[in-house]
Formats: sequence, C-alpha cells, structure tokens
Amino acid sequence: MRSAPNDKVIATPELHSRRLVLEVLSPAHSDSAFAGFADPDLYRFMSGEPPASADALRAEFARLAAGSGRDDELWLNWLAFRREDRALAGWHQATLTVPTATIAWVTFPAFRRSGYAREGAAAVIAWLATQGVGEIVAQSDERNAGSRRTAEALGFLPDPAPIAETLRGESTFDRVYRLWKGTPR
Repeated sequence: MRSAPNDKVIATPELHSRRLVLEVLSPAHSDSAFAGFADPDLYRFMSGEPPASADALRAEFARLAAGSGRDDELWLNWLAFRREDRALAGWHQATLTVPTATIAWVTFPAFRRSGYAREGAAAVIAWLATQGVGEIVAQSDERNAGSRRTAEALGFLPDPAPIAETLRGESTFDRVYRLWKGTPR
C-alpha cells in the first residue's frame, strides 16, 4: 500500500476485464515478460530500448515498482495477461497526481488489433475513477494509428495542436488526448 498524492492510502489492485487479468508489475515477472519486452518492434513509437537480458528487465521492473519517490506522484504498472492462456498481451501504466492521471498502454506485437489495449486501458480508467481522478491524459506518437484509435474508442479527445518530439534522433509529433471522468475544466 502506498499513499496517493491526496494522502489517501492506495493498494494497487489486480484488475480484471472480460479477457484480461492485469497483474501489478513486479520484478518476479521479468523472466516471463522478457520475450515481449525484447521485441524491437515494441519500441517503434516509444522511447526506450529492448532490455539486454531478463536481469536487466528485472532491474527496470524493480525501479518502476519502487515508484518515483515523489510525495505528489504515484506510479502504477500492470502487465496484461490473457485469461484463456496466461499469454502476456501488454503493459499498462498510470502516473497518479490526483485529480489527474496520465496513462499509457503498450500491446505486444503478436496481440495487436485484437482490442486488448482498449480493454486493459478501460479497466485502468474505471479503477482510476474510483480513486478520485477527474482528468485522464494519454500521449501518443501521431504515426501510431493503433494508439490513436484506442484513445478515440475510449472517449479521449485530442488536444488541438501536436507536440514536437524527437524519437531516436528523428523529429516526430505526439498528440495529447484527454478524458474527463467528471466535469471538464
């Protein structure tokens, strides 16, 4: 259990959807998750590089599980496993700074175009709404059509102007999407 930015104690729960179980990320997942995270195609539209080994991934998972160390920010991470066969389909993140949360979804290449990103993100969003989050923000490389479709299917609205970014030395643009679980500000 950890304290949220509003001094509310939060136990990060396992989340469930019709086809997925979102398990709270831990270093113990590194061996089973290594193949998915080692796929270079996973990083086409996001920063980072594939881990060199399961031990490197274990260290990264430990860093993520430890959180940001900031009193006003809570890091939450889940791995999305299919209920039917426990195959690792993706990764979901939320950075909680109540009343706002920033979320991200990553679907492993073999599981794309199956609705898993939308389904897992919907479970995260539903849980965040129970934690007093009013605004949920997502950001995606504009070239990532799948992520854009996921954001739109979840009801996110795009900000009018893109943000100039650089990804591995290449100029690109990201779009910020916003979803209000209360009254928009």
